[in-house]
Amino acid sequence: NPHWIQRFCRLWIPDFSSLAKPLHESTRGAEKDPFVWGPEQQQAFLVIKQRLMEAPALGLPNSEKPFQLYVHEQNGIAAAVLTQRLGSWNRPVAYLSKQLDSVAKGWPPCLRAVAATASLVKEADKFTFGQTMYTTGLLQP
Repeated sequence: NPHWIQRFCRLWIPDFSSLAKPLHESTRGAEKDPFVWGPEQQQAFLVIKQRLMEAPALGLPNSEKPFQLYVHEQNGIAAAVLTQRLGSWNRPVAYLSKQLDSVAKGWPPCLRAVAATASLVKEADKFTFGQTMYTTGLLQP
């Protein structure tokens, strides 16, 4: 099932939604419009394939420690990394990305950042096992 593969990739590839955007756009309206596979789709496919072959630098989540979620929104795509303290640094335990809905995409940047954070906090909750999660976001004027 392609959706299972997409969900798996989303966890292990930073900024997956941005990378896969050309692939998603080429399959929209597939019943009416012909399928398009051009240089942009080929490049997206090759980058995702390469990223899947690279060793991920993710740690396993520890349900006894609090989590930190770093969120960023750009061009209607919410991206985040969920981390936990390991010694003196924050170790990634999951990469999350999701396209904002069409309504949120039309909002000003400050509200898109809030929508991105709300959406990805919900996604990150699957990894936190009810443990405390702190979040920050990059707010741009």
